Amino acid sequence: MRVTAFDLYPYRLPLADPVVWNGERRETREGVLLRLHDERGRAGWGDAAPLPGFSRETVAEAEAALRALLPALDGRDLDARDVLRPDGPFHTALDAAGLPSSARFALDLALADLIAQDLGRTLPQALHPDPPVVLPLNGLLMGDREAVVAHAGRLAAEGWAAAKLKVGRQAVEDDAETARAVSEALGGAALRLDANRAWTADQARAFARAVEGVPLDYVEEPTPDPGDHPALWLDTGLPVALDETLQEPGGAAHVRGWAAAAVLKPTLVGGLAAALRLAAAARAVGVRAVLSASFESGVGLRGVAAIAAATGAEPAGLDTYRWLVEDVVPALPFDRPRVDLPALFAAPPAVRIP
Repeated sequence: MRVTAFDLYPYRLPLADPVVWNGERRETREGVLLRLHDERGRAGWGDAAPLPGFSRETVAEAEAALRALLPALDGRDLDARDVLRPDGPFHTALDAAGLPSSARFALDLALADLIAQDLGRTLPQALHPDPPVVLPLNGLLMGDREAVVAHAGRLAAEGWAAAKLKVGRQAVEDDAETARAVSEALGGAALRLDANRAWTADQARAFARAVEGVPLDYVEEPTPDPGDHPALWLDTGLPVALDETLQEPGGAAHVRGWAAAAVLKPTLVGGLAAALRLAAAARAVGVRAVLSASFESGVGLRGVAAIAAATGAEPAGLDTYRWLVEDVVPALPFDRPRVDLPALFAAPPAVRIP
């Protein structure tokens, strides 16, 4: 396969409800779509959508980085096996190029999309020899206690496998009471919590005591220092998951057997290849790999779903899709408990150019 041209399309999508990132209220989601062309006229799509407050780069910087690098791929023959090996020489060379994380996800995804078409496979099949047919999803709970408990009840009735609740934005005791009420509303569905490093080590221990007996799947990043987490788990039994830690240089070194899960956001951890490498490293020490979105467009969310299918099919965090009033692709099936993967990837995405 040979890349023959590329296009970049900035987009701005309205959100159903405002979201606060980095202390700033946002009503739109911005990013850049990447389209790669091959010699047979096929198109591979990627999405660079830096997340405000979490990504190190801006949308403009991601676009500029892609414009600087992509001419080097123009006319280059690519070997499918090399491009699909996340630890192979092709991705080693791309690592050295130093693309911002969101830009790298866009490029990795567009290339994998083209390769899958060239091989006559779906994207999950290109990333894994035997991907699952069904991908369970993780619902996202946001709002006050009454709202999240009611939403949890609806998710339970619809058969969702898991739900994630943000904690760390109120008193520890209040968070614990909310978590307990949500757990009861969810019935048998797994409850995942995300503290976004909001607690001190003492507060995390206090929370662990307050939720004793509540069946938690895990708590993401309880404290700012990942060095606190092994002792927190050992002392309290609180199941701890890594998230922001994996987005930092050297963060993969903290993936050890004490961790309940590694939460991988391709937009933030360095792209598709980096997410696959981190997932493999996690599985090697008995840690679950959980894929999660960063409020990307449907192009990016589709890519996250494919990676989730290729890394163990843990319930994936794609429920950010509900916040998109408009999208660059026709409606995607991320508003339900499970996704039919062969149906989702039966054809390349029908992208609406912004």
